Amino acid sequence: MGIRKKIIKKACNYLLSKGIFTSQRADLYEIRKLLKTISPKKLTKDNIRIGGNNDGGYVVPNDLEDINYCFSPGVGNLINFENDLIKKGIKCFLADKDINKIYNSQFIDFEKKFVGPTTDENYITLKDWISSKIDYVKNNELILQLDVEGDEYNILNSLDICTLKKFRIILIEFHQLHYIFDSFTFKNIKKVFDKLNKYFYCTHIHPNNNPEFIVKERDIIIPPVMEFSYLRKDRSIVIDQKLHFPSVIDQPNNPSRVDIDLPECWYKV
Repeated sequence: MGIRKKIIKKACNYLLSKGIFTSQRADLYEIRKLLKTISPKKLTKDNIRIGGNNDGGYVVPNDLEDINYCFSPGVGNLINFENDLIKKGIKCFLADKDINKIYNSQFIDFEKKFVGPTTDENYITLKDWISSKIDYVKNNELILQLDVEGDEYNILNSLDICTLKKFRIILIEFHQLHYIFDSFTFKNIKKVFDKLNKYFYCTHIHPNNNPEFIVKERDIIIPPVMEFSYLRKDRSIVIDQKLHFPSVIDQPNNPSRVDIDLPECWYKV
């Protein structure tokens, strides 16, 4: 991203954090409808925490039996989550063009590329990545842990349904959610969530407490970065029981700052 675009993005983020919109605003009724479809569900399978406390740990549907592989686009300084999976016998595939450290071992396979909507010298699609590492046809019970700083929308929108459904569990950190108030970006965000909602239940949402602002418009409160947990619908059923947030296994990403409770508009619908 060029310097000019970075400046524009920072300026827009600042204005949005103050409730000032620089483009056509999305309809609040449509936003409320979308949040209703995203709302986490209580399933027969509970959630557990993997990866320890704070950043690097995730709330995960407790349905890991017979899962052999996890694909994790976007690699940070912490691989606590992957290390916990390795202890359970799950091999982890990591990919990130920006990382120079080589993680390769018996249970970690590192690809020095970005995951994206197309494959070229710097990028690889999820389907091509899976196909190059394991038997694409035979493996249909995978984990996807996606933290790619905003590229998740392009990756998921471009992903074919066959590949999407190969993942039993999906964990995504969604970024730039405050742009849901922008009419153009709202359509892109909605397309991703509609795609996920068709085949997966959302089991948990947790706001990342690192961003220094939250965008509010009437009863709609949007933390800009949040972690979402999904379980494929054939693996469990919804039970008639309300979820409460924060859950007892939630942890602040940044332990030096107060955690952010999930706003009620995301689950009291």
